[in-house]
Amino acid sequence: MEFHLLESIIGGNKSPSHLKLPFLQFITKKISEELKIGNSGCGVVYKGIQRNQIIAVKRLLNSHTIEDKMFHREVKSMIMVSHKNVVRFLGYCSHTEERALFRMEGKRIIMAQDRERLLCFEYLINGSLQSYLTDELRGLEWQTRYKIIKGICDGLHYLHGENHIVHMDLKPANIQLDSNMVPKITDFGLSRLDSISQTMSSERLVSLGYCAPEYLHHGKMSTKSDIYSLGVIILVLVTGSKEEPNITKLIFLQKIQVINATHLQLLMLFCKLHEPGVGAAVYIVRDM
Repeated sequence: MEFHLLESIIGGNKSPSHLKLPFLQFITKKISEELKIGNSGCGVVYKGIQRNQIIAVKRLLNSHTIEDKMFHREVKSMIMVSHKNVVRFLGYCSHTEERALFRMEGKRIIMAQDRERLLCFEYLINGSLQSYLTDELRGLEWQTRYKIIKGICDGLHYLHGENHIVHMDLKPANIQLDSNMVPKITDFGLSRLDSISQTMSSERLVSLGYCAPEYLHHGKMSTKSDIYSLGVIILVLVTGSKEEPNITKLIFLQKIQVINATHLQLLMLFCKLHEPGVGAAVYIVRDM
């Protein structure tokens, strides 16, 4: 039954829905380490293998105390998202079991809850953008870098404008790439959950180097924070570093490449990032 349901969701015949825990445990070999893909701030990602199809199954950490009402609200938000530059959400599992704990002190029995929360997404074969970052003399072709930057901007514009979603943890590790190197933003719902539940906490998860100062120091959330992170991602994609760039080296690289309008626009955008008004970056790239 669950196999057919997931196949229908992947095929686009049904909307993302609740998937039972035993089924997700089965396709991940009981959450096996051998199928582990990677870690994120909110959980661990595993491959889920169903017949000839692979999905990504994210198991949320139990250390994150997120209320059921808030969790289901964000799941509904992810179900509504549909854009070529945002990773596709396939389903979720929210499973809770109670068990009795016997305490010797006072001979009391305490009822404890075992909670499992899993989220399912499309599996993207090329992994995250993080694994492709190199300095400006190696790695991705300029046309590919431009394509990735524009795709991230389009996806972020969609999240901000049409869905009023603030990511709060935009970074290369949260940009997945498909077989054609098309970028897709991921973890947007999880980032919001973590931000909402820990806004006033010193344990708030941040990605140093990509996190906006106002969120890092004061926990203030807004679309401006995402634009700050976007600027850093563009800087790293263009120069290979978050440090102050070597402009002379970059211009020399442009001279030995096949120069076209796209490359020059990307260089112009890069230079703009060192002036006030970084917030305009997303719209500059989208209009190229």
